[in-house]
Amino acid sequence: MEKAEILRKIKEIEQKVEEEIKAAEEEAKKKVFAARETARQIVEDAEKEAEKIKADILEKTKAELEKEKEKIRETRLKEINSIVSKGQERIDEAVDYLYKEFVRMMEYA
Repeated sequence: MEKAEILRKIKEIEQKVEEEIKAAEEEAKKKVFAARETARQIVEDAEKEAEKIKADILEKTKAELEKEKEKIRETRLKEINSIVSKGQERIDEAVDYLYKEFVRMMEYA
């Protein structure tokens, strides 16, 4: 092989290597872009799932609070009704006591 032939082959090989490097760089860019897109999609999906879980937790918590609130309300209502009932049972007694006290005060007046 002649010197010129060797130089030409070296140039061809260098050009081929440069083309392969450029192709590899383009492939790397495409893979990085695809990986970023995949990562973005994963993050987006995770955020949506987190919002869904958050909404479920809030809904369950609100339901539990409503149940607890209703229990407290029922308990307090029973206490109030008990107090009212006891008061009504003793109203005749209170009226009688007040009447007797009034009569007694009138007798000494």
